[in-house]
Amino acid sequence: MKRIMASFLVLCLLIMVGCSDSKKGSNKTIKITVSAASSMTESLNELKDMFEKEHPSITITYNFGGTGTLRKQVEQGAPVDLFFLASKKDYQLLEKGGYIQKGNPIFENQLIIIKQEGTGIDSFNSFLNTNEKVAIGTPEAVPAGTYSKQMLKSIGAWDKLVKDNRLVFAKDVHHVLNLVETGAVDIGFVYLSDTLQATNIEIMEEIDSNLHGPIKYYMAMMKEQETNQEAVETFYQYVLLDKGLEVFESYGFQTNKDEEKSEES
Repeated sequence: MKRIMASFLVLCLLIMVGCSDSKKGSNKTIKITVSAASSMTESLNELKDMFEKEHPSITITYNFGGTGTLRKQVEQGAPVDLFFLASKKDYQLLEKGGYIQKGNPIFENQLIIIKQEGTGIDSFNSFLNTNEKVAIGTPEAVPAGTYSKQMLKSIGAWDKLVKDNRLVFAKDVHHVLNLVETGAVDIGFVYLSDTLQATNIEIMEEIDSNLHGPIKYYMAMMKEQETNQEAVETFYQYVLLDKGLEVFESYGFQTNKDEEKSEES
Protein backbone atom coordinates (compact mmCIF):
# COMPACT_ATOMS: atom_id res chain seq x y z
CA MET A 1 0.00 0.00 0.00
CA LYS A 2 2.86 2.37 0.89
CA ARG A 3 4.49 1.67 -2.49
CA ILE A 4 1.22 2.44 -4.26
CA MET A 5 0.86 5.72 -2.34
CA ALA A 6 4.47 6.68 -3.08
CA SER A 7 4.03 5.94 -6.76
CA PHE A 8 0.83 7.96 -6.77
CA LEU A 9 2.59 10.96 -5.19
CA VAL A 10 5.44 10.77 -7.68
CA LEU A 11 2.91 10.66 -10.54
CA CYS A 12 1.11 13.71 -9.13
CA LEU A 13 4.39 15.62 -8.87
CA LEU A 14 5.30 14.76 -12.46
CA ILE A 15 1.89 15.94 -13.66
CA MET A 16 2.24 19.21 -11.72
CA VAL A 17 5.72 19.84 -13.14
CA GLY A 18 4.47 19.08 -16.63
CA CYS A 19 1.56 21.48 -16.25
CA SER A 20 3.90 24.15 -14.91
CA ASP A 21 6.27 23.74 -17.87
CA SER A 22 3.35 23.80 -20.27
CA LYS A 23 2.06 27.02 -18.72
CA LYS A 24 5.48 28.61 -18.97
CA GLY A 25 5.71 27.60 -22.62
CA SER A 26 2.31 29.10 -23.38
CA ASN A 27 3.40 32.44 -21.86
CA LYS A 28 6.56 32.64 -23.96
CA THR A 29 7.03 36.06 -25.58
CA ILE A 30 7.45 36.20 -29.35
CA LYS A 31 9.76 38.95 -30.60
CA ILE A 32 9.29 40.80 -33.89
CA THR A 33 12.13 42.86 -35.39
CA VAL A 34 10.94 45.88 -37.38
CA SER A 35 13.08 48.26 -39.45
CA ALA A 36 11.48 51.61 -40.22
CA ALA A 37 12.15 55.03 -41.72
CA SER A 38 13.08 57.47 -38.95
CA SER A 39 10.23 59.79 -39.97
CA MET A 40 7.88 57.14 -38.53
CA THR A 41 9.50 56.98 -35.07
CA GLU A 42 6.78 58.68 -33.01
CA SER A 43 3.82 57.12 -34.83
CA LEU A 44 5.23 53.59 -34.71
CA ASN A 45 6.09 53.89 -31.02
CA GLU A 46 2.48 54.81 -30.29
CA LEU A 47 1.28 51.92 -32.45
CA LYS A 48 3.63 49.57 -30.58
CA ASP A 49 2.10 50.55 -27.23
CA MET A 50 -1.41 49.92 -28.57
CA PHE A 51 -0.52 46.61 -30.17
CA GLU A 52 1.41 45.14 -27.24
CA LYS A 53 -1.44 45.94 -24.84
CA GLU A 54 -3.78 43.93 -27.06
CA HIS A 55 -1.21 41.20 -27.81
CA PRO A 56 0.89 40.82 -24.62
CA SER A 57 2.64 37.70 -25.95
CA ILE A 58 4.24 39.68 -28.80
CA THR A 59 7.08 42.19 -28.33
CA ILE A 60 8.17 44.60 -31.08
CA THR A 61 11.76 45.83 -31.41
CA TYR A 62 12.39 48.76 -33.77
CA ASN A 63 15.44 49.74 -35.77
CA PHE A 64 14.97 53.29 -37.11
CA GLY A 65 17.12 54.98 -39.74
CA GLY A 66 17.32 56.18 -43.32
CA THR A 67 15.42 53.84 -45.65
CA GLY A 68 18.37 53.36 -48.01
CA THR A 69 20.70 52.45 -45.14
CA LEU A 70 18.15 50.02 -43.69
CA ARG A 71 17.63 48.43 -47.11
CA LYS A 72 21.36 47.74 -47.40
CA GLN A 73 21.28 46.11 -43.96
CA VAL A 74 18.58 43.74 -45.18
CA GLU A 75 20.59 42.93 -48.30
CA GLN A 76 23.61 42.19 -46.09
CA GLY A 77 21.64 39.68 -44.04
CA ALA A 78 20.24 41.67 -41.13
CA PRO A 79 17.35 39.76 -39.48
CA VAL A 80 14.23 41.83 -40.20
CA ASP A 81 10.65 40.61 -39.97
CA LEU A 82 8.83 43.74 -41.13
CA PHE A 83 10.08 46.84 -42.94
CA PHE A 84 8.46 50.29 -43.22
CA LEU A 85 10.05 52.16 -46.13
CA ALA A 86 9.74 55.82 -47.15
CA SER A 87 10.80 55.07 -50.72
CA LYS A 88 9.20 53.25 -53.64
CA LYS A 89 12.64 52.77 -55.20
CA ASP A 90 14.02 50.94 -52.16
CA TYR A 91 10.87 48.84 -51.92
CA GLN A 92 11.19 47.81 -55.56
CA LEU A 93 14.89 46.97 -55.14
CA LEU A 94 14.09 44.61 -52.26
CA GLU A 95 11.16 43.15 -54.17
CA LYS A 96 13.37 42.54 -57.21
CA GLY A 97 16.00 40.95 -54.99
CA GLY A 98 13.47 38.46 -53.64
CA TYR A 99 13.51 39.74 -50.06
CA ILE A 100 9.82 40.62 -49.77
CA GLN A 101 7.05 38.12 -49.09
CA LYS A 102 4.25 40.68 -49.49
CA GLY A 103 3.80 44.43 -49.17
CA ASN A 104 1.46 47.41 -49.13
CA PRO A 105 1.66 51.10 -49.97
CA ILE A 106 0.23 52.53 -46.76
CA PHE A 107 0.31 56.33 -46.99
CA GLU A 108 1.94 59.47 -48.41
CA ASN A 109 3.72 62.47 -46.94
CA GLN A 110 4.38 66.14 -47.71
CA LEU A 111 7.86 67.64 -48.17
CA ILE A 112 8.31 71.01 -46.47
CA ILE A 113 11.01 73.54 -45.59
CA ILE A 114 11.46 74.44 -41.94
CA LYS A 115 13.36 77.18 -40.16
CA GLN A 116 14.28 77.92 -36.57
CA GLU A 117 11.73 80.08 -34.74
CA GLY A 118 12.60 83.75 -35.01
CA THR A 119 14.84 83.36 -38.06
CA GLY A 120 14.46 86.34 -40.37
CA ILE A 121 14.39 84.31 -43.60
CA ASP A 122 10.77 84.21 -44.77
CA SER A 123 10.98 82.28 -48.06
CA PHE A 124 13.25 79.90 -49.93
CA ASN A 125 13.84 82.53 -52.60
CA SER A 126 15.14 84.95 -49.99
CA PHE A 127 17.32 82.17 -48.55
CA LEU A 128 18.93 81.64 -51.97
CA ASN A 129 20.12 85.25 -51.88
CA THR A 130 22.09 84.65 -48.65
CA ASN A 131 25.22 82.64 -47.86
CA GLU A 132 23.50 80.49 -45.24
CA LYS A 133 23.36 76.68 -45.25
CA VAL A 134 20.46 74.25 -45.68
CA ALA A 135 20.23 70.73 -44.25
CA ILE A 136 18.86 67.80 -46.25
CA GLY A 137 19.03 64.06 -45.81
CA THR A 138 21.87 62.39 -47.71
CA PRO A 139 20.15 61.69 -51.06
CA GLU A 140 21.75 58.26 -51.54
CA ALA A 141 20.45 56.96 -48.20
CA VAL A 142 17.54 59.15 -47.09
CA PRO A 143 14.39 59.40 -49.26
CA ALA A 144 13.58 62.88 -47.94
CA GLY A 145 17.01 63.92 -49.21
CA THR A 146 16.28 62.33 -52.58
CA TYR A 147 13.04 64.30 -52.91
CA SER A 148 14.78 67.47 -51.74
CA LYS A 149 17.48 67.06 -54.38
CA GLN A 150 14.80 66.52 -57.05
CA MET A 151 13.07 69.70 -55.97
CA LEU A 152 16.29 71.72 -55.96
CA LYS A 153 17.20 70.44 -59.41
CA SER A 154 13.70 71.26 -60.67
CA ILE A 155 14.10 74.93 -59.71
CA GLY A 156 17.74 75.08 -60.88
CA ALA A 157 19.24 75.64 -57.40
CA TRP A 158 21.09 72.36 -56.78
CA ASP A 159 24.31 73.03 -58.69
CA LYS A 160 24.76 76.50 -57.17
CA LEU A 161 24.20 75.27 -53.61
CA VAL A 162 26.71 72.46 -54.17
CA LYS A 163 29.25 74.83 -55.73
CA ASP A 164 28.91 77.29 -52.84
CA ASN A 165 29.17 74.48 -50.25
CA ARG A 166 25.85 75.43 -48.68
CA LEU A 167 24.38 71.93 -48.34
CA VAL A 168 24.66 70.05 -45.04
CA PHE A 169 23.93 66.35 -45.49
CA ALA A 170 22.18 64.58 -42.62
CA LYS A 171 21.85 60.87 -41.79
CA ASP A 172 18.01 61.06 -41.56
CA VAL A 173 15.16 63.56 -41.15
CA HIS A 174 15.52 63.61 -37.36
CA HIS A 175 19.10 64.76 -37.86
CA VAL A 176 17.83 67.56 -40.13
CA LEU A 177 15.33 68.59 -37.44
CA ASN A 178 18.07 68.69 -34.82
CA LEU A 179 20.33 70.83 -37.02
CA VAL A 180 17.55 73.38 -37.50
CA GLU A 181 16.32 73.29 -33.88
CA THR A 182 19.80 73.96 -32.53
CA GLY A 183 20.58 76.69 -35.07
CA ALA A 184 23.40 74.77 -36.74
CA VAL A 185 21.69 75.63 -40.04
CA ASP A 186 18.99 78.16 -40.86
CA ILE A 187 16.61 75.94 -42.83
CA GLY A 188 16.07 72.27 -43.65
CA PHE A 189 13.96 69.90 -45.72
CA VAL A 190 11.78 67.44 -43.77
CA TYR A 191 8.34 65.87 -43.96
CA LEU A 192 5.22 67.56 -42.62
CA SER A 193 4.73 64.64 -40.23
CA ASP A 194 8.11 65.38 -38.60
CA THR A 195 7.03 68.81 -37.39
CA LEU A 196 4.12 67.77 -35.17
CA GLN A 197 6.40 66.74 -32.29
CA ALA A 198 9.21 69.23 -32.99
CA THR A 199 10.05 72.32 -30.95
CA ASN A 200 11.71 75.63 -31.81
CA ILE A 201 10.92 75.32 -35.53
CA GLU A 202 8.45 76.89 -37.97
CA ILE A 203 7.16 75.69 -41.33
CA MET A 204 8.53 78.13 -43.87
CA GLU A 205 7.10 76.61 -47.06
CA GLU A 206 5.28 73.54 -48.35
CA ILE A 207 6.92 72.14 -51.48
CA ASP A 208 4.91 71.76 -54.68
CA SER A 209 4.59 67.97 -55.13
CA ASN A 210 5.10 68.42 -58.88
CA LEU A 211 8.74 69.35 -58.19
CA HIS A 212 9.66 65.87 -56.94
CA GLY A 213 8.58 62.24 -57.17
CA PRO A 214 5.55 60.98 -55.20
CA ILE A 215 6.32 60.42 -51.52
CA LYS A 216 4.88 56.99 -50.83
CA TYR A 217 5.51 54.81 -47.78
CA TYR A 218 5.44 51.02 -47.94
CA MET A 219 5.09 48.22 -45.43
CA ALA A 220 6.79 44.95 -46.36
CA MET A 221 6.76 41.54 -44.72
CA MET A 222 10.15 40.02 -45.31
CA LYS A 223 10.80 36.43 -46.33
CA GLU A 224 12.49 33.70 -44.26
CA GLN A 225 10.05 33.94 -41.33
CA GLU A 226 10.44 30.75 -39.30
CA THR A 227 9.24 30.76 -35.69
CA ASN A 228 7.29 34.06 -35.67
CA GLN A 229 5.35 34.01 -38.94
CA GLU A 230 1.95 34.19 -37.24
CA ALA A 231 3.01 37.05 -34.96
CA VAL A 232 4.40 39.08 -37.88
CA GLU A 233 1.19 38.54 -39.83
CA THR A 234 -0.82 39.69 -36.80
CA PHE A 235 1.09 42.98 -36.60
CA TYR A 236 0.99 43.43 -40.37
CA GLN A 237 -2.80 43.20 -40.38
CA TYR A 238 -3.06 45.38 -37.27
CA VAL A 239 -1.32 48.24 -39.09
CA LEU A 240 -3.92 48.07 -41.88
CA LEU A 241 -6.88 48.33 -39.50
CA ASP A 242 -8.63 51.70 -39.36
CA LYS A 243 -7.37 52.30 -35.81
CA GLY A 244 -3.82 51.60 -36.98
CA LEU A 245 -4.01 53.95 -39.94
CA GLU A 246 -5.66 56.61 -37.78
CA VAL A 247 -2.52 56.69 -35.63
CA PHE A 248 -0.47 57.62 -38.71
CA GLU A 249 -3.06 60.22 -39.74
CA SER A 250 -2.73 61.85 -36.32
CA TYR A 251 0.98 62.36 -37.08
CA GLY A 252 0.35 64.08 -40.41
CA PHE A 253 0.58 61.13 -42.82
CA GLN A 254 -1.98 61.02 -45.63
CA THR A 255 -3.77 57.68 -45.78
CA ASN A 256 -6.55 56.28 -47.90
CA LYS A 257 -7.95 53.41 -45.85
CA ASP A 258 -10.16 51.83 -48.49
CA GLU A 259 -7.54 52.04 -51.24
CA GLU A 260 -4.79 50.64 -49.01
CA LYS A 261 -6.83 47.59 -48.08
CA SER A 262 -7.72 46.84 -51.70
CA GLU A 263 -4.13 47.18 -52.95
CA GLU A 264 -2.60 44.45 -50.77
CA SER A 265 -0.35 42.32 -52.91
